[in-house]
Parts: sequence; C-alpha cells; structure tokens
Amino acid sequence: MPILARLQDAVTRSRPGFVSSAFGVGVGVAVPTLMRMGLDPWLGMTLWFPTYYPAALLGTLFLGWRSGVGLVLLSAIAANYFFVPPRYQLAGHERDLAGTLVFLVAAGIIVLAAALLRTALVRLQAAHERERILNTELQHRMKNTLAVVQGLVAQTVKGGAPDPKAFQHILQGRLEALGHAHDLLSIGHWETCELAQLAERTLAPFRDHGGLRVAGPSCTLRAESCVPLVLALHELATNAVKYGALSVERGRVDLTWSPADGVGPEVLLRWVERDGPTVVESSRRGLGTRLLRRQPGLEDVQLHHKPEGVVCEITVRPVDAP
Repeated sequence: MPILARLQDAVTRSRPGFVSSAFGVGVGVAVPTLMRMGLDPWLGMTLWFPTYYPAALLGTLFLGWRSGVGLVLLSAIAANYFFVPPRYQLAGHERDLAGTLVFLVAAGIIVLAAALLRTALVRLQAAHERERILNTELQHRMKNTLAVVQGLVAQTVKGGAPDPKAFQHILQGRLEALGHAHDLLSIGHWETCELAQLAERTLAPFRDHGGLRVAGPSCTLRAESCVPLVLALHELATNAVKYGALSVERGRVDLTWSPADGVGPEVLLRWVERDGPTVVESSRRGLGTRLLRRQPGLEDVQLHHKPEGVVCEITVRPVDAP
C-alpha cells in the first residue's frame, strides 16, 4: 500500500474522544521532553525546542487542530521549565520569551499545515467512500433496470397486443416512462424524488388531452418508490386515453395526494376518473393491472372499476416516514 494511502487510512480511522485526546497530548509532550533530556549531554543549554516539532505535527494530524494547539502550548511550558536556564523554574526573561515566541510561531505554522493535511485526507477518504457507494448503487440500478425491462416485456406480451405495431407502441410508452423515472432519480442523486415533479413529468405527454389535474403538497419519496409509481401513473393515463375519461372531450381526471390518515406518515395518491364512458369492468380488467398492484415501493394499491370512472388509490412512504 502506498505511503499516502497508509497515512490516509491511519488518519481517517482516528476518532479520538476527550480522554484519548488528553492522553495523546500528554504523551506528545512527555516523549519529546524525555528525548531532549536524553540529548542533554550533547546539546547542553542550546536547542530547547526541536524535539517538540514532530510531536506538534503528529499530534495535529492524528488528534486534530485543537489537540495540536494544546500540545504546542504545553510543550512551550515544559521546554521553558526543564531546559531554559535557569532550569526547573519559569523565570520569564525577555531573551527566553523571544525564543519561546519563535517556537510558538513555527509550531503554529506546523499545526496549521498538519490541520489542512488532515482535512484534505478526511475529505479524500469521504470522496473515495462516496465513489464506492455510487459504483455499488450503479451496479444495483443496472440489475434492477434490466429486471424491470424484462418484466415490462413479459407483461406487454401477456396483455395480448393485437399486432406487432400495437405491441411496439405499448412497450415503447412503458419504456419511455421508465426513462422518465430514472431521469428523476438522477436529479435526486438516486436517493429521492419529488412527488410533484414525478407526477408532472410522467403525465406531461397526456396534457394535450385536457381534463387532467394534478394537485398535492410537497413530498419527497424514497428511491424505491419512484420507478414503480411512474410506471403505475403512466399505465393509468394510457388506459384513460384509450378507454376512460381522457378518451372523450368532457372527461376529467384528478390526481391528488395527501397523508393517508390525514396526518401521515404514509401518503395516499388518488387517481379519479369522471365524466367519461361508462366503465364495464371486463373491458378494463387486465389492462396494465400487473403494474397496478402492491409491490416494493408501493405500500398498497387499490384499483376500483366504478361505472362512473376508474378510481385507483396508491399508498407510498415518504423519506421522512419511520
């Protein structure tokens, strides 16, 4: 493993608390003090502070800048007490204070540089972790997308399209709806999607038929709800254009949502068709109903073929729901 990678791993793994930080600062002052005492026969009354510089660097790097500042201040006191003449007292002569001030400035620069390096390493580690998560998510999304496409093809075949052209038209519409769903997920970084934006973009191709109203409070859905909900709404709109309220000029469709029990946490969407052709249940049964069922992401789906118009109630769970 490269040295930088080893350093990054060691720094980002360290999450010291108050006790461990205090212990680290104590060790960071004691070790260079003992080293300086060991070098005393050769250094004598000179070079009081050099052994403390590496401790300031390492202490800041592994414990954070606050610990680094504390370590530098305590090191200045220890060096003045043990090594600056007269030894074993804090005399505070001007010459000694000048030397201490130089040490504090130099050590402060070291602490600043080490703190910036620590921040850069932590951010680099976070970026690597984010990249790993995104790669994992991408693989997961690809597998899910292939599974959804296979399911759409199978459901379209089972729907009994009368000819290849009709089959192509139905399948193409469903795939386009799937594409819209993934566009919304991309905008939300594959984590969430906005319900109002989802409904507007999914139903935009059907706006030219008129009579379509969308209304509801702001709501953010979990990623697993976005794709099945887009496909369900697209299926409802497609069937309404072919056979239901949107197939006639006077027909109306209302898509609204609100907390399922009036206060939350689940959200209930209601698709209500009215003023359209009289619904004959046998003529509407089976048309996209495989997409309009309870499944992962859709907590509950109730489809009612009322004579005055189809009513579909879909329950989803927003991101802030427990």
